[in-house]
Amino acid sequence: MKGTATSQGHITGFFKIYSNGSTGAGFNILNGMKTTAEVKKARKNNYKIFINEKKTNIFTTSQKVIQKILTKTKQKFEIIVKHETEFPIGYGLGISGAGALSLANALNKAMKLKISKKEIVKIATEAEIEAGTGLGDVIAEQYNGTLIGLPPYPSKKASKIRNKYKYAVFGFFGPLETKKIIKNKKLKSQINKIGSYCMQSLSKKQSIENFLHLSRIFAIETNLASKQVRKVMNAIPQSSMAMLGNTVFVLTNNPKKIEKQLKKYSKKTAIAKISD
Repeated sequence: MKGTATSQGHITGFFKIYSNGSTGAGFNILNGMKTTAEVKKARKNNYKIFINEKKTNIFTTSQKVIQKILTKTKQKFEIIVKHETEFPIGYGLGISGAGALSLANALNKAMKLKISKKEIVKIATEAEIEAGTGLGDVIAEQYNGTLIGLPPYPSKKASKIRNKYKYAVFGFFGPLETKKIIKNKKLKSQINKIGSYCMQSLSKKQSIENFLHLSRIFAIETNLASKQVRKVMNAIPQSSMAMLGNTVFVLTNNPKKIEKQLKKYSKKTAIAKISD
């Protein structure tokens, strides 16, 4: 039996941390993750996970999704998971969350479990929080476009902000371990202080220009932006940092021109279409 599902990626401009999730603002990109789950009945549960055809034992978010889905059935399964993505994992593009959401949906289809959409989102969100790979990406990835999280917090829903830009171009400088940042008390306090200000400011004036302006403030005031990221932010006004990765994003309608500009600073770049 086989099930396939896809999920968008999500780029966060700024956020605030809660014990059981987060709120923030960001935008979704197409083709985040495609996941195929092949299942067959077995004497005991076992699974293998592949990312772009390479076997992995470190994708803990997917492992947790599998474990949670298996509690929904009394049957035992042999599971093969095939994740496919054109984007790097751990660079702030919400690919772990996209993997969790697409996998939960793929397993639901393959096992014919008929789990509700709401429960699927809950499973994927909890898996990501427990794995320490993210807090709110899965919630955001259900929607299209540029988003702001809605109260009550942590956000379970989001509303859309009008965005005149059709593309995001990324410059990658290295991964960041989300877990280390969100578990650091001093950093968490600073993130929440600046994150609260940014959320209040964007709520009052919901425009793409204000989102970019506040994202830049957040990246600098929290000290999360590296020297490389700051250098690009100084050179390109409509750029900021993807949370949480040592990654710059630039919103544009001329992606090739921006990519050429970014290549002066970063060896690894990518273009993505913003979902709408």
